[in-house]
Amino acid sequence: NEYKSYLSMLRIAAKKSASNNHHVEQKCQIDTIDDDVNIEKLENELFGVIDEQFIKHKECEGNNTFVIDRGEKRPVWQDDDEEEREVDLDNKNIHKKLRLEGEKSVPLTGKDLENTLRKQFKKIHGSPAWTSASQKRRSLLATTGEINTASLTLPTKKLLVSRCKNLNGCKAAQSAIQSVDFHPAATVGLVAGFNNKLDLFKVDGENNDHLHGHHIPRYPICKAKFSTNGSEIILGSRRPFFYTFDLHKCVATQIAGIRNRPNIHFRNFTLSDKYIGFMGQKGVFSIFSGTDKQLVKCVTHKQQIYSALFLTDSVFVTGGHGGFCTLWDIRTWQPISDFQDDGSLRITSITKSDHFVAAGSESGVVNIYNNRDIYSSSAKPLRAVMNLTTDIENTVFNSTSELLAITSREVKHAMRLVNIRNLQCVSNWPTSKTPLAYVNTVAFSPNSGYIATGNSKGKVLLYRLTHYQNY
Repeated sequence: NEYKSYLSMLRIAAKKSASNNHHVEQKCQIDTIDDDVNIEKLENELFGVIDEQFIKHKECEGNNTFVIDRGEKRPVWQDDDEEEREVDLDNKNIHKKLRLEGEKSVPLTGKDLENTLRKQFKKIHGSPAWTSASQKRRSLLATTGEINTASLTLPTKKLLVSRCKNLNGCKAAQSAIQSVDFHPAATVGLVAGFNNKLDLFKVDGENNDHLHGHHIPRYPICKAKFSTNGSEIILGSRRPFFYTFDLHKCVATQIAGIRNRPNIHFRNFTLSDKYIGFMGQKGVFSIFSGTDKQLVKCVTHKQQIYSALFLTDSVFVTGGHGGFCTLWDIRTWQPISDFQDDGSLRITSITKSDHFVAAGSESGVVNIYNNRDIYSSSAKPLRAVMNLTTDIENTVFNSTSELLAITSREVKHAMRLVNIRNLQCVSNWPTSKTPLAYVNTVAFSPNSGYIATGNSKGKVLLYRLTHYQNY
């Protein structure tokens, strides 16, 4: 009897324990469900209902493509005080550009000022391409499929150009600008001239902050260029030596000239990945190593050399009096071929791109050749550009080989842009109102987003080519 009563007590205790466990389990499940519901509500509040955002777009080659429709975008945070705030445009000179001509200025609310600043930004820089894309293109960017888009080519009729703050606007030069160049990788530009100074600026089109300035006593800089790897700057002058400026150490190093060789000049030079070439007197072209800056070889042209260019690391071309161009093989130091520039009496500038070579002459004519044609003694130009009538000082291709800038320092506003697609000068820029003055130098940024011109007034004008999206 005692044993039976003990078993019955155990059964009653087990039933009570099971009942308690069941109630606890149900309570945990309810708490878990409540937590999941709260998390889901929070996610839907922050990101919207996820299931409603996925919309089946179309079927392509048997695969379903889905896009995400996030609806109208709303600001995450809005300050009501900004709408009540009033700004008087007459208080500060910086607000003058926002005033309407011929109308009395009235205080603007914060919202009106925001809209006015947006319009001013679009007027200067234009609207980014992605803001004007169609809804179809935007939905394609949200798909999981592949995107194939055609490359945008430069329009042949008009070029979209907007003026930015001068590159050296925060530190104006006290002499004529002789050289402007852009760093091949970083958003940095250099400015140099006869004031013996080398200045570096950050290129952003808005502030263009001054990064560094270096003064070299008794060394008026005639030409300055970044090396092809961007680690240093080569500086040339009329002195019998030249300088290199190390960008990492910010130190200028003088490179001694060659003794008993007075016909070697260091004013004008050309660069390649391995060599530096200087144009001297009596047809002498001196080639220095790009690494240790030691003289490698001097070659002599049959005529006075006024311009030269490295086509590759093993071939260079020299041009000079009489319009003769000679191609040289660096491996043998012998001429490969030569040709006479069509209609030229003196070649003053040579430049190249991936597909073309342009040669400017003292008469203002610029001949554009195919790269392959110049290896023939009977080379004929694809086009002769005759829009300028004085000595061509600079010929520069942009990075895509779509634009060619040509300048002359003999007369004011002597600069033209040639569209290589139709081999015609751009008609809408520069205009007669473009304040170019006497243009001494011109340069494109690495991705053609900017073009800079240095003039005789000590200013470097910076313009944004809005067709090119990158720096």
